Amino acid sequence: MTTQIRHRGTQSDGNAFSEKQKNAVWEKAQRAMEKHPFLTAACQFFSKEFKKGTYVLDDYGHVICREEYGKKTKHGWEIDHICAVENKETYQAGSESVDEIDNLRVLHWKSNERKGQNDSRIYELEYEHMILNKSA
Repeated sequence: MTTQIRHRGTQSDGNAFSEKQKNAVWEKAQRAMEKHPFLTAACQFFSKEFKKGTYVLDDYGHVICREEYGKKTKHGWEIDHICAVENKETYQAGSESVDEIDNLRVLHWKSNERKGQNDSRIYELEYEHMILNKSA
C-alpha cells in the first residue's frame, strides 16, 4: 500500500479547490477585514485595489492579491485548513468535512509553507512572539 502525499493548498483528498471554494474563502477574508476595527479605520489610507477587494490581509497580516492564487509571488496565497487535515478525525463542526468553508482561510504561501514545516501551534506562538517584540 502506497501513501499519497497531499500538497499544500489542496483539499483533504488531494484535489484542487474549485473556483466556487476559492471565491467563498476570498469573500470570507474580505468580510473579516470589514469587521476588524483597526482595518476599517485604516481602509481610508489603503489603495483603491484594497477597497474594491483585489487585496486583503491574511490572518498574519500579509498582503495577498486575489489574482495571485497558487503563485509563489510577493502577494501569492493558498487556501489553508485552520484545523489541519492531519487532525480531521478530531475536527468537529457543522459538518463532517475539514474542507468546509468555516475551516478554510486565505494564507500567504510562505506562511502556509512554514506552518506546514512546523506544528501549527508553534507557528502561531512564534508569530505572537514576533508581534509582541515589535510593539514593545
